[in-house]
Amino acid sequence: MVERWLQFTNLPLLEQARARVTRTLTDGVQLNMSTEEATKILKRHVNTKINLVTMFVDINDSTQMSLSLSQNEFALVLQTFAQEIGIAVLGYGGHVFKYEGDALIILFLADFDEIKACKNALNCSTAILRILKEVINPIFRTNGLPKITVRIGMAYGNILVILYGKSLENAHVDIIGSSISLAAKITSIAKANQILIGEYIYSILLSSTKNKDLVNKSKFTEVILDVAKWKYLSHFDSRSMYHVYEYLPTDLLIK
Repeated sequence: MVERWLQFTNLPLLEQARARVTRTLTDGVQLNMSTEEATKILKRHVNTKINLVTMFVDINDSTQMSLSLSQNEFALVLQTFAQEIGIAVLGYGGHVFKYEGDALIILFLADFDEIKACKNALNCSTAILRILKEVINPIFRTNGLPKITVRIGMAYGNILVILYGKSLENAHVDIIGSSISLAAKITSIAKANQILIGEYIYSILLSSTKNKDLVNKSKFTEVILDVAKWKYLSHFDSRSMYHVYEYLPTDLLIK
């Protein structure tokens, strides 16, 4: 599926992305962005619970950006952003569940290997920041478009797949669960180009001695939360707040 989207397969991945972004700004979107694959997967699990990592990627200060650009320019910024992030997500085994204007909701299925799902989500978030820094923003600057920064938040948990209707083929499929709401709340407190993760992801990565070393080397820092605004309870201790950690990516991917 990815191969159909990449028009410059004789080039390294970042060079492919640069060529694709440049062409997008002159000729329009280079691929059909779709949530069809995520929908197909979810429809196999209607009325059942599945485990996954939910990740939100939200363009920072998009309202101000929309006021400073024409509608066509702003649309092109959003389309280019969504195109490149969507390709990156596929490369890390994720699926775009929703395109919501200036944000993407991304799912990493974790029923068979929760550790791998968490690592894939973190590696994908690192790749997104690199794509912005090395591909999208330099080309935007050359073309007189504003720099993009993003807020990234993610949480792990089981969700319930529901159908709005009787027909599996035609009805809208959706997901509900506290982890989705928490991922959104976590994203809302992130700063520009900051990656925040929920306590379950941190706990999963600490689940073995090997991963304890991984966590120490990968620089996770607990976020000091405003108790007046953050009122969500921990999954592990109902007497304490839900913990949030900042992930400080290095140049190396998590193995």
